[in-house]
Amino acid sequence: MLTLLLDAADYVSLEELMQKLGISRRTVYYDMDKINGWLKAIHLPPVEYVRTAGYYLPDESRSGIPQLAEGGGAQPYYLSPRERLAWLALQLLSAEEPLFVHHLTDLLQVSRGTVLKDLNIVRPELEDWKLRLTYDRKQGYRVQGDESDKRKALNGYFGHIAGGPGWERAFHRKHEPGEPDLTEALFPPMKEEQLKQVYRLIADSAMAMGADLTDEMIFNLTTRFLLYTRRIQEARFISIDEDERGVLRKMPEFAAAARIAEELGRMFGVSFPGEEVCYLTMHLLGARVNRVEQMTGSAEVIQRLREAAKQMVDDFQRHACVFLPNRETMEDNLLVHLKPAYYRILYGLELENPLLDNIRSKYGEVFEITRRSAAPFERMVGRKLNDNEIGYLAMHFGGWLRRENTQPAARKRAAIVCVNGISASRMLKIQLDHLFSAVDITAVLSLREYESFNEESVDFIFSTVPLPGSKAPVFVVNPILSDKDKEHLLNRINTVAGLKSRTQASTVQALLDIVRKHAEVHNEQGLAEELNRYLSAGKTWLSEARKPSLTDLLTEPMIRVKKEAADWRSAIREAAEPLLSDGRIDEAYIEAMIAKVEALGPYIVVAPGIAIAHAKPQDGVKKLGISLLRLAKPVAFSEEARHQVQIILVLAAIDGESHLKALSELTLLLREQESLTRLKEASTKKQILQLLHAGPYTR
Repeated sequence: MLTLLLDAADYVSLEELMQKLGISRRTVYYDMDKINGWLKAIHLPPVEYVRTAGYYLPDESRSGIPQLAEGGGAQPYYLSPRERLAWLALQLLSAEEPLFVHHLTDLLQVSRGTVLKDLNIVRPELEDWKLRLTYDRKQGYRVQGDESDKRKALNGYFGHIAGGPGWERAFHRKHEPGEPDLTEALFPPMKEEQLKQVYRLIADSAMAMGADLTDEMIFNLTTRFLLYTRRIQEARFISIDEDERGVLRKMPEFAAAARIAEELGRMFGVSFPGEEVCYLTMHLLGARVNRVEQMTGSAEVIQRLREAAKQMVDDFQRHACVFLPNRETMEDNLLVHLKPAYYRILYGLELENPLLDNIRSKYGEVFEITRRSAAPFERMVGRKLNDNEIGYLAMHFGGWLRRENTQPAARKRAAIVCVNGISASRMLKIQLDHLFSAVDITAVLSLREYESFNEESVDFIFSTVPLPGSKAPVFVVNPILSDKDKEHLLNRINTVAGLKSRTQASTVQALLDIVRKHAEVHNEQGLAEELNRYLSAGKTWLSEARKPSLTDLLTEPMIRVKKEAADWRSAIREAAEPLLSDGRIDEAYIEAMIAKVEALGPYIVVAPGIAIAHAKPQDGVKKLGISLLRLAKPVAFSEEARHQVQIILVLAAIDGESHLKALSELTLLLREQESLTRLKEASTKKQILQLLHAGPYTR
């Protein structure tokens, strides 16, 4: 691709690149990202793109890579350390002949020392897959273990290289004469058309059984099924218990798997045994669909999952002290994720979550509360969920926490194109709804749906991938927006779409001038950013760093120590008194908290001896706050022993997010048995404050 750009005297259109290289539109997008990343790394300008003309390589970049311009050779691909480790593991797992260090140095184009160092890193990683890397002077390096574990490792390592729709790059790497092909040992020899046929085969087979799979799921299954086809060609078969095979044959997915196996066998000259067809069925059962009505599988399992979803929503509301709107819709959307997750976990086919790091860093409190709320599902699957699955669930809950209560004004029309599936799409839509009150999101599309979308029906498009050739302006965004992303996006949209009638920059500057006259500003840039967001979005939000901590809110005036309370209602009133006196709540909020317990029972008892009373922000909250009452003698919230409470906290939340940092820290405190015991035994405000300031979140 870079060679074509170097040779071209003018712009090269998207269609020309696709035609000359024989690749898809998606591959052009991701290869172009790779080229621009490389150009940036060597401090050269990236490839330019003009919507009506195409791609163009700037003159400075042309002169900066003379060896390619003169020789016309293909751009070499440089592996990152993580990619190199993944390719090393893949070669070890796929080798048919003895594999020695010199083979690996030739394949990876690195030194002997680097290979030996990487082998020492890969060895313990393989052990996590229940596999053992051995060495013999005659047999070389070999990976020993069960075939099912080897396939899980193959899937995992290939995910490190490809990661979502970019997997096609592995099939389209251009090789210099003599350069090794790292994919040769992994996949059956195939032509470009066969690769497209496998993709269409999986998509069509899923549609035939009534399931519209997400884009990333089709990409993932295409890769996996080709990996397995090569294993079958090499007579490396999976083993599945006969009873399990009997269950799988009754699933609607089995017919689709049989069709796929038959076509793959015809294309690549192999015969899929019955156990391999069942293995493909497992993967289809674990495939993520777009809507609840598309789910297939056991009716009994789906009913149990629906009950788990209801309990999880209950637990999340209790732990986060929020009331999620539209419960039924929320539970249905959660069920869309739980069903494939159940089968993935059941059969050990978990997926990598490409957004996990973003979720943990930007939505840490939501992630931790989600982990606590996952217990009903964990009981069903019989194991703790890993961080990848918790991350997917956190995307559901985090998205709903950001949901607006009113519809945005219908001024501009926009569409979203997201390749990461329903969870990421929903979270992105909610963030954008929150950000732009004057924009209607009229369509949320997968990349496949975008191909047939009428772009003239919208004013602009938000997309998680570039969309060259779009007739509408495209704003490329992350599925999870940071505060900086939001500010940048606000400025771009407001400029392009003309959503404001006045210049916001001048307004912010005027406000700063006023503030400076009457107060000392310690962080002028931070204040300007906060004002900018407030004026753009019509409401403020707190960044993760600025959410108040537990010790910020639970100060000495907010703590009371009493001998006893007449009953649980009196205990709630007494615990809420500091907030009432400070003007953070009104009397109606106290009555609303009591009414909730009367209607729902002692759901506010969140740990042995601990209750957190709360109601909705609109029930009478004026300002964010937390108060605490410690009783020497427990008060009964029911006749059961587990509902005897000594510590009553009252949470007054102003929205679904600003209190989460404090609540997360409280969760960490209550999770430690020693801290919980000391809190119950504390007899003075000073002892309680010392405990709060020495909590696990301060270490």
